[in-house]
Amino acid sequence: MSDDPDKKREPVEIINPPHKLKQKVSGAGGPSAAMLAKAQAAIEKMSGDYPDWASRDVEKLDALVAAITPGESTKGENVNQAFRMAHDMRGQGGSFGYPLMTRLSSSFCRFTEKMDKMDQGGIDILKTHVNAMRAVISNRVHGEGGAVGTQIADGLEQAVQKYLDKHGLS
Repeated sequence: MSDDPDKKREPVEIINPPHKLKQKVSGAGGPSAAMLAKAQAAIEKMSGDYPDWASRDVEKLDALVAAITPGESTKGENVNQAFRMAHDMRGQGGSFGYPLMTRLSSSFCRFTEKMDKMDQGGIDILKTHVNAMRAVISNRVHGEGGAVGTQIADGLEQAVQKYLDKHGLS
């Protein structure tokens, strides 16, 4: 294109390609009732299997926490992998009827996010989280876990806060 205003410009043709994606998506505003029902049925089917694979995840998390050594950076591989696993578990718990697992996993994640390096006290707090998760899954504690579930989660969250306050990490 020239900067000379005396030159004639060629006509421009605007081409609007067809919007084929819109044709492939059902409806104009999101999933249909049939799609939602199908997704809900799939979640319900998977919910029955959740304790088995969550139990395997808890054991993997336990092995990762056991491999953490005092002085290890939270950016290190063991802590990082443990965080990612707990993060995944946090999302799964509520989806499959185990919101107490979500709460415990959230506490685990929040704790590791505040830390720079792990000491034995921090490792012990992570181990306590894993033991609580193991109890929830092995006893198939659905929902919030009632008064005992609340007491366990509250106790872990208080231990985390006390540790963080003591170390100036709040």
